[in-house]
Amino acid sequence: MTPWFCSVAILCSLAPTLVIAEQSLSVGYGFAYLNLYHNPGYIQGSKQYDFFQVAYDYEKQVWLKNLAVLAEPWAAYINRPADGADVGFNLGIKYYVPINERWKPYFVAAAGIAYTTTGFKEQGTHLLFTPQAGFGLRYRNFFIEDRLRHHSNAHTDYPNRSVHANIISVGYYF
Repeated sequence: MTPWFCSVAILCSLAPTLVIAEQSLSVGYGFAYLNLYHNPGYIQGSKQYDFFQVAYDYEKQVWLKNLAVLAEPWAAYINRPADGADVGFNLGIKYYVPINERWKPYFVAAAGIAYTTTGFKEQGTHLLFTPQAGFGLRYRNFFIEDRLRHHSNAHTDYPNRSVHANIISVGYYF
């Protein structure tokens, strides 16, 4: 056998393990939460902030059986304080707490970047960084998740007061 043939054979045999991953779609509702001096659901004093989000997750198990990396593009429709849209992309990790094969609680941490059409005076810019953390429960192919997302311009503009959002999502793995 030639070295070329051996290389192709090895790559073909490894290809399924390199690309096998789980994918999911989720829909969620988010609202302002844990913002300084504001009640839940509010920002900038008395303005309500909420949105609807859809996300696609590409999740690949790595290193440990219960650890996965994820890539997550998402889009959101801003309902209040004014109509608008956010689009973003996160990279993160997900750790499943081993209980059994059907019920899988997990923790997730991610960071990403987003562009928003809504002009928050706390942010000073439309390009935002979005670190986030949360937890969820997966039952077979279905899941429910709660995340806290921090919106910040990372001191690239002034002002740089953060806007925090709590996002509750439901989804399906396929």
